[in-house]
Amino acid sequence: MTFILFTLTNCNNSNNQKEKELELKEKELSLRERELGLKAIEKTKQNETPKSGSISQNVAGPNELSNIENLIGYWFTPHGATVNIRFNRNGRFEFNDYNSSSEKEELLTGEFILQNGTITLMYDDRPKQNFKFYKGESGDDNYYIKKNGYYFVKGENAN
Repeated sequence: MTFILFTLTNCNNSNNQKEKELELKEKELSLRERELGLKAIEKTKQNETPKSGSISQNVAGPNELSNIENLIGYWFTPHGATVNIRFNRNGRFEFNDYNSSSEKEELLTGEFILQNGTITLMYDDRPKQNFKFYKGESGDDNYYIKKNGYYFVKGENAN
C-alpha cells in the first residue's frame, strides 16, 4: 500500500510540473503576440503619410519628430564639445555633462523615449528630464535638441 501512495505522489508532482511548463509557454506566447502587435502598430504609424498640402514643406511632421532614426547617434554642444549625448538603438543614452555645483564632468546614463518632438531622459540615478527635439526651418533639414541651458546638434560620428 505504501508503494501505491508513492506512485500517486509522483504522478501528482509530474502533473504539477507539466502544468507549470504549459503555463510558462502560454505566458511566453502571449508576450510574443503582444510584442508582434506593438511592432505592427509602430510600423503602421511609420508608414502613415500626411495628406498632400496638410503640412508646410519646412515644418517637420509628427512622424519625423517621433522617428528614432532621426535621433540615434552622437549629439554635441557647439563650442563645448565635452557636453555631449549619444542615443543608442537599444533605447539607452550616455550623457556627458558638466555639473556646475561640483565643477566636474559627469557621465549620466539611462533610457530615453522620443514622442512628438519631446525626448524624455529617464536617468538611472535622478529624476527624468524632457528636451525639445525639432527640425530646422527655411530649408534647414538638420535636427536639434534644446532645453534651458542646453543646445545640441548632431555630429558626424554616429558610432
